[in-house]
Amino acid sequence: MPAFHPETKPRCEPVKFHPVADNRHLSNIKYNAKKGQLNSQNSTQDDAKNSCQVTRDRRDFTEDDANFRKRVREITAKRFSLTGVVNSKRLRTTIQFESSLERDFIYLLEYEDNVKYYLEQPLEIKYVDSQGNNRRYYPDFLIEYFDGQIPRLVEIKYESTLISKGAELHEKFHAAKLFCEKKGFEFCVITDLQIRSERLIELNNYKFLDRYKNFFCNINKEKSAFPEFNTDLQLLFSEMEKQKKITVKNLLDEITDDKEKQAELIFLTWYMVSNNFLYTNLKEKLTLKSLVWLP
Repeated sequence: MPAFHPETKPRCEPVKFHPVADNRHLSNIKYNAKKGQLNSQNSTQDDAKNSCQVTRDRRDFTEDDANFRKRVREITAKRFSLTGVVNSKRLRTTIQFESSLERDFIYLLEYEDNVKYYLEQPLEIKYVDSQGNNRRYYPDFLIEYFDGQIPRLVEIKYESTLISKGAELHEKFHAAKLFCEKKGFEFCVITDLQIRSERLIELNNYKFLDRYKNFFCNINKEKSAFPEFNTDLQLLFSEMEKQKKITVKNLLDEITDDKEKQAELIFLTWYMVSNNFLYTNLKEKLTLKSLVWLP
């Protein structure tokens, strides 16, 4: 991968998250991290103990830092950018963002099966730039995975920003890269090209499904897709057991000819897809012609 210069841009593939490369050296770089923890409220104690690579890699900061639960910087409203929060159904908490691009990246994280935990504004990196000035840098996300991949420290940037502020960003990114090498993380930059171009269809599907995901609150998702007393979901599931693969439209036609009833069942079908009780190809645009099947 080419080194990072103003005219060249580091990037990561949307799934593999390749690290940023560079060929410059900065001396006297110092680091610091405040309190926080990357964890999930619904993880078991054994799961957190055995899998939380982030906690293990940060033990040498301080005893208080070892948990790594809190973001180290709060995102406030800005005049020239979109800020806000996303209600994370995966982590059961609110996730802050300071641009619409970060918001879209959160949608990808929410539906990425291999993502176990993620935390916004996870730590502070202090460094001295080439002019001898003390600087602070707050990466956007820290991500941990189920399959044992090393945690990724991620910066979200527009391609245009990488070009216009290349020299300034190089020193910041180099400091992050050295920090990650020291702590066993991997640093990468993800741009609007990866988020909104290469994964545009998936992103739109995730945004579409998100409105259905938590519609019902009386569900044990570990055991059943069905809210208590909801016979329509039982009806959908029973019909799906008869089918190997079927389009959404044909599924509804098999159950009833009543158009009003079909409209209700469409809503429940997308609910089941959004919660992985029905599978479909999310790399293709979701329509009534989409094939669905049981896990």
